[in-house]
This record gives sequence, C-alpha cells and structure tokens, in this order.
Amino acid sequence: MSLRWRIAAGLALIALLVGVVAALGSYLSTSDQLQASVDESLLARANDVNRVPGPGSRDHDNDQRTTGTTGQSGPVCPLPGIFQPAAAAQIVSQNGKVKQCIGGGPTLPVDRTDRTIANNGGKPRYRTVTIDGDDFRVLTIRWHEGGALQIGRGLEESNSVLSSLQLRLALIALAGIGVAAVLGWWIARRIVRPVERLRETAERVARTQDLTVEVPVTSRDEVGSLAHSLRMMMDALATSRAQQQQLITDASHELRTPLTSLRTNLDVLQRVAQLPEADRRAVLESLALEVNELTNLVTELVELATDQTRDEEEPEPVHLGELADAVVQRARRRTGRDVAVVITSNGTVLARRHMVERAISNLVDNALKYSAGEQPVEVVVDGHRLEVRDRGPGIALADQPHVFDRFYRATEARTAPGSGLGLAIVKQIIDRHDGHVWATGRPDGGAAVGFDLPSTADGNGDAVHA
Repeated sequence: MSLRWRIAAGLALIALLVGVVAALGSYLSTSDQLQASVDESLLARANDVNRVPGPGSRDHDNDQRTTGTTGQSGPVCPLPGIFQPAAAAQIVSQNGKVKQCIGGGPTLPVDRTDRTIANNGGKPRYRTVTIDGDDFRVLTIRWHEGGALQIGRGLEESNSVLSSLQLRLALIALAGIGVAAVLGWWIARRIVRPVERLRETAERVARTQDLTVEVPVTSRDEVGSLAHSLRMMMDALATSRAQQQQLITDASHELRTPLTSLRTNLDVLQRVAQLPEADRRAVLESLALEVNELTNLVTELVELATDQTRDEEEPEPVHLGELADAVVQRARRRTGRDVAVVITSNGTVLARRHMVERAISNLVDNALKYSAGEQPVEVVVDGHRLEVRDRGPGIALADQPHVFDRFYRATEARTAPGSGLGLAIVKQIIDRHDGHVWATGRPDGGAAVGFDLPSTADGNGDAVHA
C-alpha cells in the first residue's frame, strides 16, 4: 500500500473511531434522558395516585370517588383514568394479593423486592421488564393504605425514538467516514507530493549523474528538512567529484615532469653508445632521483585519493614531545642535518600515533628542503601545539592561505624538488583529529608551520574521526 493510501486510510479509521464513539455517546445519552423522562412521569403519577382519599370519601380537586371496599375485600384501586398515561397498574397487598387497577392491562411481575416494599416500605424501585414481547418500565412504590403500588408504562415510543436515532447516527457516521476518506486523500496528496518530487529528483540524479539538479525545498517542516539534507549531500558529492577531477588533472600535470625527465635520460642512454663514465654516472643518478621522486609522488597521490591514511589504528593518549623527538632523531640520521627539539611543555593528546608522526615528519622534511644546509631547523612543542621553524626563504603573505592546498607551490619554491602534497597530507591528518594548522613567515626570516590538537585535558579527546 502506498504512503498516500496509508494516510487516507489512517484518517478514515480515525474518523470511524471518532464517529463510533460520538454516536455511542449520543445514543446512550438520549437513552438515559428518555428513561429519566419515563421514570419522572411514573413517579409523578404514583405520587398523585397516593394522594387520592380512601373509599367512600371525595377528592376535592377532581371530585372523583374511589371504588371497591376495604377490609375483607382486599386492596382498593382508584379510578383507572387517574393512572394515565400508564398502561398497567396494580396494588400488591401485604399478604401478597395483587389487585389490577386498569382493566385489560397486562399483569406486572411481582418478585421478592416488590413484596418487601409492600410489607416494609423503602425507596421507589424502577426496572424494565418484558411482557408478551413488549417492553415496560415499572415503578414499585409504597401504597399509602398499606402494600405497594406498581405502575407500568410501555416503551414503544422511546424504543421507536432510539431506533430512528440509531439509523440517523449510522448514516451520519458513514457520511463522516466518506468525507474523512476524501479529505484524507486530498491531504495525503499534499503531504506526499513533496516526497514524490524528491524521489523524482533522486531518480533523475541517478539516471543522469547530474549533481547540479535543483532540489525543491517548499516548506520548513520535516520534508523540507529532508530536501535540505539531500541538497547538502549532493553539494558534498559535487565537491568531492570536483576535487577528484582536480586531483586527476593536477596529478597528470605533476607526473608529466618526472616522466619527461626519465624519457630524456633514457633517450640519452640509448642514443649514445659510449658515454664518459662521469656523464653516465650523472645520468643514472638523475634517473634514480626522478624514479624516487616519482615513487614518492605516486605514494602521496594514493594516500590523498584513497584515504589510506585512515587506517584501523585506534586513537590513544600520546605525548606530542615524544613523537617530535622520535621524528627528529630519524631526520638527523637520514640527512645529517641539525634539527633541534624544544619542548616547553609536553602535552598529552588523544591521537593516532603513526598518523601524527607522519604529519610531523612532513613538516620537518618541508623545512629541511627549503633551508640551507648550515641553517638549523627547530621543532617547538608547547603543550598540544607543535611548530616547525626554519631559516629558508619564508612564505609570502599572499601564499600563506594556500600552502596546504594540494599541489600548491609558491613561486619561490617551484625550482625545489617535491610534489606540493606534503603539507596537504599534514592538513588532512590534523583535520581528522579536529585540529588546526597554520603557516606564517618569521620576522627575522624563514617560515613557521605547525598545528595544534585538542588536549586530553580539554575533554575533546573523543572528537578524533574514525
């Protein structure tokens, strides 16, 4: 069943339940009112009859005489006309004898409770009885001359009213259900229509791969929120696709240079049969350097394109100073350069050890690449902040916002080896740890490039992305 039909059926069901409850309440209320009216009529008539004088006396209001005799002849009934509109009336004596007061009327049933009222009195008693298939409302009340008076009134009129009411309420309920179903269908169409538009948009995107399709946002409700989320997702996918395309373009451009150099050197080796040993060694060293640079470039491209740095390593508390010291020791052994570590405060951060080591190593390699051989490089650790300082050409103010972009290389640095991906990898790693990177020039020359990570003391250690 479609969502539209479910909404319409749900509203119709609600209307049915409301209609049944309302009809039942109306029916029961009307039935109670009719019964109360009959009871009041019976009680009023019984009270009037109980005020009629005994036999042989005169009723001063109506000038009517009672009939019959007292004593041995049993109970004496008033004149039949005084019981109208009752259909049956009788007097039950204390010894259990019954005297009917309306000729031709039905005999009302007498039970133990009625005889108790006849002998001992008590509160008036109302009940509904069925005599020969007809319903009667019967009142039993204490008779003023002793015994009990029973008056019964037929319920044909009340039952007729209730039957007519049942039919009307059923018709009203059915009409209400029909109206609710039609209204529910209309409401469901209005509710489902924005969802259908979203579905059509999603199918169009899946069919055409066009992420620039406009997503209709027509309201601020949950459907509008869903549309906004879909738009954000499509924007993110479009950005990701653009970044991938840009990565491919930049990678093809960066790969072209070392490949061209390799081809040139290979052509030299092939065309010249006998090269002087020095020239031959220089060509082979150039080939090795180009292959090494090409290998590093491909490795960095793979890491950026496939997120291989997002491995299964779990975050753990680490001392930033210890990581920096380990990286610096390796850099000293590898290059023989002067790299110093200055730890003003050894802070603890929650991070993936090898990923952060890679970030520090990239910063140190970047500083060594742009610093002269005799100039030292400093790695300064202050709590959860780390900064690498060099004495190289520095970073121009216009270049500072872009040094962490993929393949970006400042004008002064384009003659130096490298792919322009090292700092991009640093930013990628630090971003996954909810950290912050920066790159500035130093007043006395050189550059300062660093990052900070959330300290475990900040309560943000659990913010590291998986």
